[in-house]
Amino acid sequence: MPTSTRNLTLDFMQTEKGQFSSFKLNAILGLKYNHENKYSHNFLVQFQNIKTNFVETVEISPELLRYRFKLGNTYKEGKLISKDENEYEKYLEINTQKMKVQEPIYKILSKETIIEILGDNDFNAFKYGGNFCYIHEEEDERYIIPSSVVALYYYFRSSSMKEAVYKGNPFVLYDNLNSNLMDKTDAILVLESHSSKLDGPFIYRFLTNETAQKGFIDFSRYISAFKNKKDIDKRPTGLIPIKALFPTRETFNIKIRYIKIEDTSTDKKTYLVNEIKNDDSTLNFDKLTVLKKKKKDGAIDPNDESGLHVKRRKPKKRRKNVNTKTPSSIYGTNKIREIENTQNLSLEGKDIIYGLLEEENSNVSLSREKEEKGSVSVSFSKGENSGDETSQQSKLETEDNNKEKISKPPTFDIFLESIEFIEDSNLVNNFIFDNILKEVPTSFTKSKKLTTMCSIHNRLKQYVTCSFEYNDINVVLIEVESEHNDFATWVITSEKEISEENSTELLKMRFTELEILQKIKDKYNNLNNQIFFTYRHAQVNDENEHEEVLERWLLRLLYKINDK
Repeated sequence: MPTSTRNLTLDFMQTEKGQFSSFKLNAILGLKYNHENKYSHNFLVQFQNIKTNFVETVEISPELLRYRFKLGNTYKEGKLISKDENEYEKYLEINTQKMKVQEPIYKILSKETIIEILGDNDFNAFKYGGNFCYIHEEEDERYIIPSSVVALYYYFRSSSMKEAVYKGNPFVLYDNLNSNLMDKTDAILVLESHSSKLDGPFIYRFLTNETAQKGFIDFSRYISAFKNKKDIDKRPTGLIPIKALFPTRETFNIKIRYIKIEDTSTDKKTYLVNEIKNDDSTLNFDKLTVLKKKKKDGAIDPNDESGLHVKRRKPKKRRKNVNTKTPSSIYGTNKIREIENTQNLSLEGKDIIYGLLEEENSNVSLSREKEEKGSVSVSFSKGENSGDETSQQSKLETEDNNKEKISKPPTFDIFLESIEFIEDSNLVNNFIFDNILKEVPTSFTKSKKLTTMCSIHNRLKQYVTCSFEYNDINVVLIEVESEHNDFATWVITSEKEISEENSTELLKMRFTELEILQKIKDKYNNLNNQIFFTYRHAQVNDENEHEEVLERWLLRLLYKINDK
């Protein structure tokens, strides 16, 4: 059963001291072998207390490292509070034909440099140095690309892919009988029900490209070979250095987050890559239809339109440039968007259609899925031997348990996930996130007590904001604490600049003057001046569609902004 990550905090962040401390994730130390389930290994990582420099070494699932906890970022109680000030982003052209060899990090970087990466601490220097990396060199620069970064971007795109990687078998992700992978001008990929639709184009590469397939299989073989050697030497298998191949042999661009490091072993400027955010590596198809199988519990009358998920009609094709035009693929449909090229450069110019297969008495038919309502949950639950393994060392709080201990309602975590996705989407400009918690304006009862509207847990409610531009429209999102999980995000749009005073004025109307939201919406409904509306949080039901739902949520928000 998928577990909500809205209240997810790593164990050490919930201790009496840990809950008041900030921790920086500064290193991936290796792959922690899981003897109970060989298809569910976690990554061992190092967090460091910002004030004390004390090191916390914990296990985290690859999914959490891809979507929630990222190298170089600082977290408090599981929430992102800051990013490394010395971190940069750029597009880097690499040639993987010349990057076939992976070297141990300790052979590439000096011990002093490794200690610097680990926060001037040598506690985990041996573990970190044993991992592998690629080296990309230019005239007076060299970039160190850890194999763990390659693994997270290309192989651990979802829980289902993770399990398939550890099995060394990409073919468990799709239905060979109903797929047609040979016609690259009009390929059809039918995914099994546990696979993620958004992985479709990348799964296609692992199924059809010999180099990519070798990387997929070699990952698993490497883990098995490492364990076998330990068994022969009669030594327990603990930490396995991470080794992962690039899935293509070509020259292409990767968008990277990186930091500059000092290394006395070379005269070149040295940079360490913390994350691959995007790339334009080759996906060898022109058109791909990705269909996900979904077992159907009961029969549906095809003549009863209310029983169908969506009216039968041909899927609309995505626009080529969503940055400057309203994403028309979401008009009038409840199904997934078709604008992958804005999320991944490899999909630029590709024609991709997503659909759903419903199985009934062995007859497979295509339908378009209806978006269901539900609570936000993603596939970070503890795994089973057969299923979606995603265990991590963490404490999960439910809404019924430990209510007194939850200082911030889960809506904040939902909001943070959503706005992080906005920032990484490449759909908006001038994104700014103010992660400082602020208190809402106050109002008091006749007995001089805080009104229930502006208080929570016997204190003032708090809020956070972010801003960006879309189609020359200025946008501010405001998230206010709430007792209710269905509480919506506030949205302010204007053709003019939106100042902090504008946001404060709306907050005062709500919490000091105790106006109802509808009255505020009625007052602010002119784009030349300012428009105010509320927008519901992202809702995730399918445990393999976490990123997919956030994308759908963002597209509908942008459509609503553009349509006002």
